[in-house]
Order: sequence, then C-alpha cells, then structure tokens
Amino acid sequence: MADERVVIGAGTEHPLQGILSIPDDATGPLPAAVLVHGSGPSDMDEKVGNNYPFRDLAQGLSARGIAVLRYDKRTYVYGKQMKGDVNLSVREETIEDAVLAAELLRNDRRIDPNQVFVIGHSLGGMLAPRMDAEGGHFAGLVIMAGSPRRLEEILIDQNVALLNSLNRWLRAIAKRQIAALISKFDH
Repeated sequence: MADERVVIGAGTEHPLQGILSIPDDATGPLPAAVLVHGSGPSDMDEKVGNNYPFRDLAQGLSARGIAVLRYDKRTYVYGKQMKGDVNLSVREETIEDAVLAAELLRNDRRIDPNQVFVIGHSLGGMLAPRMDAEGGHFAGLVIMAGSPRRLEEILIDQNVALLNSLNRWLRAIAKRQIAALISKFDH
C-alpha cells in the first residue's frame, strides 16, 4: 500500500493532517473508508500505549483493496485553542471533520464516490448516523464499540473506573469532582 499525506479541511479554520492509504496495484475506482476516532484527543493512528489500531486497520483494509483515510482529531491538534469554548459540541469535535474527509475521498478520481464508508470507533461509532445525516452520505456505517447509552452515562462510568484505581487520598478529591459532574447531568 502507498501512504499519501493529505489535509482534511484545507482552507478551513482547523485543517488536519491525514494519511490516505491506497492499495498497491489499485485499478479502477476503489471503495474507501474514513476512520473516525473515539472521545478525547487522538492522533491519526488512534495510538494507545504501543497500539496503533487505526494504522493497523488501514493496513489490513488496504491489503484487501480498500482505500483508507485517517487523520488527526481536531481536539488533538487544536485542543488548547478549543479548551475554553463553552459552545464546543460533537459537531465541531468530530462530525464536521468526518464529513470533510468523505468529501476529500469523493473528489479523488481513484475513489468510487458511491463506495465511501465510515468506520467509527466508540464516540465515532455512536456519531456515525449523525455524520451520515449531516453530509457524509456514506455507502455504509461500521460502528466499532459504539454504545446505545448516553454519553453522560459513559463519562460517569469511565470516571468511576478511574476513581477506583486511585489511592485513598486522591480518591477523596476525585469523588467530590465526580459528584459535581453528576449533579450537572441531573438538572
């Protein structure tokens, strides 16, 4: 496979670096997939420790004749600028960039514009139907580790799990913070 550097949202306020993996010996218009991250800042490989799940997916799919586009998440690149934005939503964090990525693929003559799919992980999976409805116009949606639960419920559970891994002193501080977070969702 050949990895080509691309820019998602070139000319916008938040351009993002990406890699388009094109299968070796590709002929004719190819099917393609856009990889969309889970919650939080993440690089284009969705690196966690020594694991690179998006890079691995791109390699595996490309070996099977599918072009794959992955890119740095907006909060990974522009997190400091976005931190104080009280109006930040999943639209700005995730959806807009996935739609721009789909457009980039559809405008590439090597890609079949009717065979562009989204593969969303976690939050990306939960938002896949919205990405499609808000302009992605995907041929299909792949939801990996998406959840039917509300995001608030997931965040609370993630915080409780982290809380249980802390020592007693830090746990007391964190419990107060989690209680404050829960009270915001109860209104």
